[in-house]
Amino acid sequence: MALIEIDDLPARTADVLRRRARAAGLPPVDYVRRELIALAGRPAPIDAVVEFLESERPDQLAAPADPGATALIHTYDLPHEAWSVLGRRAAAAGVSLSEHVHAELVAMARRSTIDDVMLEFEEAQQRDPSLQIDMAAIRESLRFVRGQ
Repeated sequence: MALIEIDDLPARTADVLRRRARAAGLPPVDYVRRELIALAGRPAPIDAVVEFLESERPDQLAAPADPGATALIHTYDLPHEAWSVLGRRAAAAGVSLSEHVHAELVAMARRSTIDDVMLEFEEAQQRDPSLQIDMAAIRESLRFVRGQ
C-alpha cells in the first residue's frame, strides 16, 4: 500500500504540492483534490489499455484490494467519477489505486513549470532578503530555455 497523504509523499513532491497550493490560495488537501479530479478528467495513455480490457473482460477490471484506497477517497473527498477512472487506470496498470495515485502525484510534481521555478526563487528571496534576484530576467531566461 502506498501512502498518499501529502506528508507521506517524498519530501520534494510534498514541497512542490504545498508551494502550488499556496500559490493557488488553497489548503494542500484541496489543491491535491482539484488536481486528482483534473487528472481523472484528462485522457491518459493508459486509457487505451483500459478500453481494451473493458471490452475483453468487462467484469474483471478492478484495482487490487487496497486499504489505502478508502483513505485516499475520504482524505481528498474524491467524487465517484474521479476515483472510478483512477481505479480503472490502476487496474490496467496492475497496481492498487493508492499506488497509482502516489505515482501520479510524484510525476505531477516533477513536471515543473515556469511558475514553480519562480515561486522557488521568491521563497529564497523571502528567506534571505539580501539576495539581489532579477525576477524578470529569470522568467525571460526560463521562457527562452523552454522555447516559449
